[in-house]
Amino acid sequence: MSTTSDIVTSSSVDAYGNSYTSAISGNDKLYSEDFITLMLTELSMQDPTEPADASTMLDNQLQIQTLETNISLSESMETLTSSYEQSALADSVSLIGNIVETGEYDDSGNLKQYKVSAVEGQDGTVSLTAYQLADYYDIYSFEEIEDTSTLVDSSSEDDFLSITDNEGNVNEISTYGKTYEELSSEINALSGISSSLVATTNGAYQLTISVSGGGSSLSSNGVDFAYNKENATAYNSEAETLQFSSITKIY
Repeated sequence: MSTTSDIVTSSSVDAYGNSYTSAISGNDKLYSEDFITLMLTELSMQDPTEPADASTMLDNQLQIQTLETNISLSESMETLTSSYEQSALADSVSLIGNIVETGEYDDSGNLKQYKVSAVEGQDGTVSLTAYQLADYYDIYSFEEIEDTSTLVDSSSEDDFLSITDNEGNVNEISTYGKTYEELSSEINALSGISSSLVATTNGAYQLTISVSGGGSSLSSNGVDFAYNKENATAYNSEAETLQFSSITKIY
Protein backbone atom coordinates (compact mmCIF):
# COMPACT_ATOMS: atom_id res chain seq x y z
CA MET A 1 0.00 0.00 0.00
CA SER A 2 1.34 3.48 -0.85
CA THR A 3 0.29 7.09 -0.09
CA THR A 4 0.57 10.13 -2.42
CA SER A 5 -0.97 13.57 -1.73
CA ASP A 6 -3.38 12.15 0.89
CA ILE A 7 -4.47 9.42 -1.55
CA VAL A 8 -4.05 5.87 -0.27
CA THR A 9 -3.71 3.17 -2.94
CA SER A 10 -3.96 -0.58 -2.32
CA SER A 11 -2.20 -3.07 -4.63
CA SER A 12 -2.87 -6.72 -5.40
CA VAL A 13 -1.11 -9.40 -7.46
CA ASP A 14 -2.91 -11.24 -10.23
CA ALA A 15 -2.60 -14.92 -11.15
CA TYR A 16 0.45 -14.21 -13.35
CA GLY A 17 2.32 -12.37 -10.63
CA ASN A 18 1.56 -8.88 -11.93
CA SER A 19 0.84 -6.15 -9.39
CA TYR A 20 -2.09 -3.82 -9.94
CA THR A 21 -3.97 -1.11 -8.04
CA SER A 22 -7.04 -2.59 -6.45
CA ALA A 23 -8.40 0.34 -4.41
CA ILE A 24 -8.03 4.08 -3.81
CA SER A 25 -9.16 5.78 -0.59
CA GLY A 26 -8.42 8.65 1.76
CA ASN A 27 -9.73 11.55 -0.36
CA ASP A 28 -12.89 12.14 -2.33
CA LYS A 29 -11.38 14.93 -4.46
CA LEU A 30 -8.95 14.32 -7.30
CA TYR A 31 -7.01 17.10 -8.95
CA SER A 32 -5.01 17.06 -12.17
CA GLU A 33 -1.75 16.50 -10.23
CA ASP A 34 -3.27 13.46 -8.56
CA PHE A 35 -4.41 12.13 -11.93
CA ILE A 36 -0.85 12.39 -13.30
CA THR A 37 0.44 10.48 -10.26
CA LEU A 38 -2.16 7.78 -10.79
CA MET A 39 -1.41 7.62 -14.50
CA LEU A 40 2.34 7.19 -13.91
CA THR A 41 1.67 4.58 -11.25
CA GLU A 42 -0.61 2.66 -13.58
CA LEU A 43 1.93 2.86 -16.42
CA SER A 44 4.70 1.54 -14.19
CA MET A 45 2.54 -1.37 -13.07
CA GLN A 46 0.75 -2.20 -16.32
CA ASP A 47 0.75 -5.58 -18.05
CA PRO A 48 3.29 -5.32 -20.90
CA THR A 49 1.08 -7.61 -23.01
CA GLU A 50 -1.91 -5.26 -22.60
CA PRO A 51 -0.52 -1.71 -22.31
CA ALA A 52 -2.83 1.15 -21.28
CA ASP A 53 -4.13 3.54 -23.93
CA ALA A 54 -2.11 6.71 -23.24
CA SER A 55 -4.34 8.92 -25.44
CA THR A 56 -7.43 7.90 -23.48
CA MET A 57 -5.67 8.71 -20.22
CA LEU A 58 -4.64 12.14 -21.54
CA ASP A 59 -8.21 12.79 -22.68
CA ASN A 60 -9.41 11.95 -19.18
CA GLN A 61 -6.85 14.35 -17.73
CA LEU A 62 -8.05 17.10 -20.08
CA GLN A 63 -11.64 16.50 -19.01
CA ILE A 64 -10.62 16.77 -15.37
CA GLN A 65 -8.80 20.06 -16.05
CA THR A 66 -11.82 21.40 -17.94
CA LEU A 67 -14.08 20.43 -15.04
CA GLU A 68 -11.74 22.16 -12.57
CA THR A 69 -11.81 25.31 -14.72
CA ASN A 70 -15.61 25.28 -14.86
CA ILE A 71 -15.86 24.80 -11.10
CA SER A 72 -13.42 27.65 -10.50
CA LEU A 73 -15.36 29.89 -12.89
CA SER A 74 -18.64 29.00 -11.16
CA GLU A 75 -17.17 29.85 -7.75
CA SER A 76 -15.87 33.16 -9.09
CA MET A 77 -19.32 34.01 -10.50
CA GLU A 78 -20.94 33.18 -7.15
CA THR A 79 -18.49 35.49 -5.40
CA LEU A 80 -19.16 38.25 -7.95
CA THR A 81 -22.93 37.81 -7.61
CA SER A 82 -22.72 38.00 -3.83
CA SER A 83 -20.58 41.14 -4.07
CA TYR A 84 -23.11 42.73 -6.46
CA GLU A 85 -26.01 41.87 -4.17
CA GLN A 86 -24.27 43.47 -1.19
CA SER A 87 -23.47 46.56 -3.24
CA ALA A 88 -27.05 46.87 -4.50
CA LEU A 89 -28.41 46.47 -0.97
CA ALA A 90 -26.01 49.13 0.35
CA ASP A 91 -27.06 51.52 -2.42
CA SER A 92 -30.76 50.94 -1.78
CA VAL A 93 -30.45 51.69 1.96
CA SER A 94 -29.83 55.33 1.08
CA LEU A 95 -33.36 55.47 -0.42
CA ILE A 96 -35.06 55.12 2.98
CA GLY A 97 -37.11 58.27 3.57
CA ASN A 98 -36.84 59.38 -0.07
CA ILE A 99 -39.57 59.75 -2.68
CA VAL A 100 -39.18 57.47 -5.72
CA GLU A 101 -40.98 56.80 -8.99
CA THR A 102 -41.32 53.60 -11.02
CA GLY A 103 -42.64 55.13 -14.25
CA GLU A 104 -46.19 53.91 -13.56
CA TYR A 105 -49.26 56.16 -13.73
CA ASP A 106 -52.33 56.26 -11.50
CA ASP A 107 -55.95 56.36 -12.68
CA SER A 108 -55.76 60.15 -13.02
CA GLY A 109 -52.75 59.99 -15.34
CA ASN A 110 -50.25 61.18 -12.73
CA LEU A 111 -46.94 59.46 -12.10
CA LYS A 112 -47.09 57.31 -9.00
CA GLN A 113 -44.74 58.39 -6.24
CA TYR A 114 -43.71 56.40 -3.18
CA LYS A 115 -41.96 57.10 0.10
CA VAL A 116 -39.48 54.32 0.96
CA SER A 117 -39.60 53.01 4.54
CA ALA A 118 -37.40 49.87 4.39
CA VAL A 119 -35.21 47.75 2.09
CA GLU A 120 -34.57 44.00 1.96
CA GLY A 121 -32.21 41.76 0.00
CA GLN A 122 -33.14 38.13 -0.60
CA ASP A 123 -32.13 35.54 -3.20
CA GLY A 124 -30.32 38.14 -5.29
CA THR A 125 -33.27 40.55 -5.38
CA VAL A 126 -33.43 43.89 -3.53
CA SER A 127 -36.97 44.94 -2.58
CA LEU A 128 -38.27 48.22 -1.17
CA THR A 129 -41.16 48.64 1.24
CA ALA A 130 -42.89 51.89 0.29
CA TYR A 131 -46.12 53.86 0.71
CA GLN A 132 -47.73 55.50 -2.30
CA LEU A 133 -48.11 59.26 -2.13
CA ALA A 134 -51.83 60.06 -1.91
CA ASP A 135 -51.81 63.87 -1.99
CA TYR A 136 -49.90 67.11 -1.45
CA TYR A 137 -51.29 69.79 0.86
CA ASP A 138 -50.76 73.46 1.58
CA ILE A 139 -51.45 74.17 5.25
CA TYR A 140 -52.18 77.69 6.50
CA SER A 141 -51.93 78.31 10.25
CA PHE A 142 -53.44 81.58 11.53
CA GLU A 143 -52.80 83.59 14.69
CA GLU A 144 -54.22 82.18 17.91
CA ILE A 145 -57.53 83.39 19.26
CA GLU A 146 -58.94 83.09 22.77
CA ASP A 147 -62.21 81.39 21.85
CA THR A 148 -63.90 79.80 18.82
CA SER A 149 -66.71 82.35 19.13
CA THR A 150 -64.29 85.25 18.64
CA LEU A 151 -65.47 87.57 15.85
CA VAL A 152 -63.27 88.08 12.80
CA ASP A 153 -61.91 91.64 12.70
CA SER A 154 -64.06 92.60 9.72
CA SER A 155 -65.96 95.90 9.48
CA SER A 156 -67.38 95.86 5.94
CA GLU A 157 -69.74 93.61 4.02
CA ASP A 158 -67.19 93.66 1.19
CA ASP A 159 -64.55 91.98 3.33
CA PHE A 160 -63.62 88.43 2.36
CA LEU A 161 -61.01 85.71 2.50
CA SER A 162 -59.91 84.34 -0.91
CA ILE A 163 -58.43 80.86 -1.42
CA THR A 164 -57.12 79.83 -4.85
CA ASP A 165 -56.51 76.10 -5.31
CA ASN A 166 -53.87 74.43 -7.51
CA GLU A 167 -56.26 74.34 -10.50
CA GLY A 168 -56.79 78.10 -10.36
CA ASN A 169 -60.28 77.99 -8.85
CA VAL A 170 -60.91 81.05 -6.67
CA ASN A 171 -63.07 80.65 -3.57
CA GLU A 172 -64.19 83.83 -1.77
CA ILE A 173 -65.69 83.58 1.72
CA SER A 174 -67.25 86.61 3.37
CA THR A 175 -65.75 87.47 6.75
CA TYR A 176 -68.18 90.21 7.80
CA GLY A 177 -69.96 89.56 11.10
CA LYS A 178 -68.69 86.00 11.42
CA THR A 179 -67.02 84.15 14.21
CA TYR A 180 -63.93 82.06 13.55
CA GLU A 181 -66.05 78.95 14.09
CA GLU A 182 -68.53 80.06 11.39
CA LEU A 183 -65.69 80.99 9.02
CA SER A 184 -64.03 77.62 9.51
CA SER A 185 -67.31 75.80 8.90
CA GLU A 186 -67.87 77.60 5.55
CA ILE A 187 -64.30 76.94 4.41
CA ASN A 188 -64.61 73.28 5.36
CA ALA A 189 -67.58 72.94 2.99
CA LEU A 190 -65.45 73.82 -0.05
CA SER A 191 -64.27 71.05 -2.38
CA GLY A 192 -60.66 70.03 -1.81
CA ILE A 193 -60.30 72.45 1.12
CA SER A 194 -60.65 71.68 4.80
CA SER A 195 -60.53 73.82 7.90
CA SER A 196 -60.54 73.35 11.65
CA LEU A 197 -59.99 75.16 14.92
CA VAL A 198 -57.22 73.42 16.82
CA ALA A 199 -56.83 73.77 20.57
CA THR A 200 -53.32 74.81 21.55
CA THR A 201 -51.35 73.82 24.65
CA ASN A 202 -51.97 77.19 26.30
CA GLY A 203 -55.76 76.88 26.06
CA ALA A 204 -56.21 79.08 22.97
CA TYR A 205 -57.40 78.09 19.47
CA GLN A 206 -55.80 78.31 16.05
CA LEU A 207 -57.55 78.34 12.68
CA THR A 208 -55.90 76.00 10.14
CA ILE A 209 -56.78 75.62 6.45
CA SER A 210 -55.60 72.68 4.34
CA VAL A 211 -55.71 72.85 0.52
CA SER A 212 -55.37 69.57 -1.39
CA GLY A 213 -52.92 69.37 -4.30
CA GLY A 214 -50.58 72.11 -3.16
CA GLY A 215 -49.78 75.13 -5.33
CA SER A 216 -52.49 77.21 -3.67
CA SER A 217 -52.56 80.81 -2.56
CA LEU A 218 -54.44 82.85 0.01
CA SER A 219 -55.38 86.53 0.13
CA SER A 220 -57.87 88.74 1.90
CA ASN A 221 -59.78 91.96 1.40
CA GLY A 222 -60.48 94.31 4.30
CA VAL A 223 -59.05 91.87 6.86
CA ASP A 224 -55.40 91.68 7.80
CA PHE A 225 -54.90 87.96 8.47
CA ALA A 226 -51.52 86.84 9.79
CA TYR A 227 -50.62 83.24 8.97
CA ASN A 228 -47.83 80.78 8.20
CA LYS A 229 -47.83 78.50 5.15
CA GLU A 230 -46.36 74.98 5.16
CA ASN A 231 -46.35 72.05 2.77
CA ALA A 232 -47.39 68.53 3.77
CA THR A 233 -47.93 65.15 2.15
CA ALA A 234 -50.29 62.23 2.79
CA TYR A 235 -49.59 58.57 2.01
CA ASN A 236 -51.67 55.42 1.65
CA SER A 237 -51.83 53.37 4.83
CA GLU A 238 -51.10 50.08 3.03
CA ALA A 239 -47.45 49.35 2.21
CA GLU A 240 -46.36 48.15 -1.23
CA THR A 241 -43.31 46.16 -2.33
CA LEU A 242 -41.21 47.66 -5.14
CA GLN A 243 -38.22 46.16 -6.93
CA PHE A 244 -35.04 48.18 -6.64
CA SER A 245 -34.43 47.62 -10.36
CA SER A 246 -37.79 49.26 -11.23
CA ILE A 247 -36.91 52.68 -9.76
CA THR A 248 -36.75 55.35 -12.48
CA LYS A 249 -36.45 58.55 -10.44
CA ILE A 250 -35.39 59.54 -6.93
CA TYR A 251 -36.22 62.79 -5.11
